[in-house]
Amino acid sequence: MTRIKPRQLSCFLEVFHRRKIALAAEQLHMTQSAVSMSLKQLEESVGAPLFDRTTRSLVPTLAALELAPIAERMLRDSRHMENMFRHTHARGGRLSIVTTPTLAQTLLPNLIAGFVAACADVHVDVIDVTPEHFAATLASGQADIGFGFLGRDDTELKQHRVIEDQLCLVMPTATPSVEGDHLSWKRLKDIPVALTRPGYGIREIIDKTTLAAGISLQVSHEVGLLTTALALTSRGVTNTIAPRQIACQPYFSGLSVCRLRAPVVRRDVSVVFQAHRTLPPAARRFLDFASEFARASPA
Repeated sequence: MTRIKPRQLSCFLEVFHRRKIALAAEQLHMTQSAVSMSLKQLEESVGAPLFDRTTRSLVPTLAALELAPIAERMLRDSRHMENMFRHTHARGGRLSIVTTPTLAQTLLPNLIAGFVAACADVHVDVIDVTPEHFAATLASGQADIGFGFLGRDDTELKQHRVIEDQLCLVMPTATPSVEGDHLSWKRLKDIPVALTRPGYGIREIIDKTTLAAGISLQVSHEVGLLTTALALTSRGVTNTIAPRQIACQPYFSGLSVCRLRAPVVRRDVSVVFQAHRTLPPAARRFLDFASEFARASPA
């Protein structure tokens, strides 16, 4: 067997998770032909095909399913070793942050801008993944830290809250649907809202809360990203439900926000990291900066 290279494993894992060479190539900043070549070389090394080709996507073979956890462990160990030696004599270095598309478009850019201005010796990479892949990407070692909402106890991950937030009804300012600065979940039943698709992002917690409240929402639109729902609302098309801090970002104009109560549903944002791993110096600096940044920002 020829020596397997980390780049081949990275290409394999991207294709494994995304099921398309084009999407993997875009994420890796490689050409599709280069990704295909890396896959071919890896298949030759392991002596088995890793994907069955269909007209729509790539389907992992049994060999790929067995290889994936091994590849993730090898890359995690390799990254950990690189970080150990990279930061032994240098204060700077690289920092990879995994987050979700909504946070990558709203809260994170300002935070990174401030951090790189204060810590010019650190190069920051952002890995944006779907919410269901957030914890797995961090746990596998593909990122140094995460910026997002973990939402559950995890023995492998720790979270340090940097932004306190809660779900709110978001409406076009020109056509307010309610009066006052808060309302109960039960009063949402007569208000049309755009939501992310079932099981994606905050939709799960919204569905659980409305079920407990004994109501059904009038879903006017189902979208892939929360930012899409906010954009529709800003144009006066509908209303939506979103964390207050995200809805109040300057990227969206013409919005008013009404806090939801009975119950208050928290959606705090944390810096997340592996529980049993020492944070690299750059990650520790980012955590300290994010905490200070949040304290200095208006609520």
